Amino acid sequence: AQADVGDSEAIALAREAIGHTEVMLGAGNAPTGESPGRPGRWIRIVSPQRRPGSPRRSERVHTVPVRVSGVHVGSIVLVHERQGDPFSAADDRLLSTVANQLAQTIERLRLQAAANEAEVLRRTDELRTALLNAVSHDFRTPLSSIIASAGSLLQDDVHWTDAERAEFAQAIEDEAQRMNRLVGNLLDLSRIEAGSLKPDKGWYDLGSLVEEVVGRLQFLASAHRVVLDVPDNLPPLNFDYVEIDQVISNLLENAIKHTPPGSEIRIEVSMAGQQVRVEVEDSGAGVAPDVAARVFEPFYRAPSDGKHATGAGLGLAVAKGLVEAHGGRIWAENRQKGGARFVFTLPVVAVVGSQEVPA
Repeated sequence: AQADVGDSEAIALAREAIGHTEVMLGAGNAPTGESPGRPGRWIRIVSPQRRPGSPRRSERVHTVPVRVSGVHVGSIVLVHERQGDPFSAADDRLLSTVANQLAQTIERLRLQAAANEAEVLRRTDELRTALLNAVSHDFRTPLSSIIASAGSLLQDDVHWTDAERAEFAQAIEDEAQRMNRLVGNLLDLSRIEAGSLKPDKGWYDLGSLVEEVVGRLQFLASAHRVVLDVPDNLPPLNFDYVEIDQVISNLLENAIKHTPPGSEIRIEVSMAGQQVRVEVEDSGAGVAPDVAARVFEPFYRAPSDGKHATGAGLGLAVAKGLVEAHGGRIWAENRQKGGARFVFTLPVVAVVGSQEVPA
């Protein structure tokens, strides 16, 4: 990096002198408990290419080296006025101080970059470990079910009824859909972590999307009562249909997982100023205070009704990343009458020219 200031003649002279400076400020004595620090002194450098008696390039150019841990990392190049006075001891001390401050700043930046790199490596290692754990457990379970059902269908020595065959086929489809959702969440999470998530927005009816998600996940929610509350006058919204579908699907699947069979799950959509608010309420045990701050972390799995944690811990983390990519918010809270409520908002916008503005 290079920065310069001054008149054009001085700048040209300084640039020409870089690499063959003839006057350089040497380091002074550092202060100790017994003696104060002393300013450096100017040292004349004779270039090997310069023959004795040849004219000097310019005695107006002076260089203050910047060193970090004894290594030269840069220079401050100064050009005297034509009739300027030589540098005083106070000037030398000030220039040495400026060079030291620059060196310390460069060293801090280097250490900060090293710390950031170490943190990235640490987080990458944690993500890799969690991913392996999720794949080893959450992939093996549906795979085992698929293999067992497919193997049963292929048995020639057993006569299966049509109902039994349909049950095996349904199990294969259900477990394959489960794996498909897990793979989709993993891909979405990788895009979110890489910062490459860019919603492909269009104008859609959010109410129709909610009904479509509930219909598609009916096989998961067959033991629950799913209640929809969507106003008829909801305006079209500008969002990525696939990504918001994933958000609602993940929240509904999470509610199904934490709600006892026979209980109610409620999905409500409403207008809140310049935002649309979507709530997914369950009738489970609610969100513990020590868990509320972590439920949206990747691979975090909260216990369900005192049982061991289930699932890969991806759904809520993916929902958070997708909602925030749309300029919205998502959070979890407890209902007064029991259970948890997961809420996310989307901005209501209009397009003027090529710009999105609040509606």
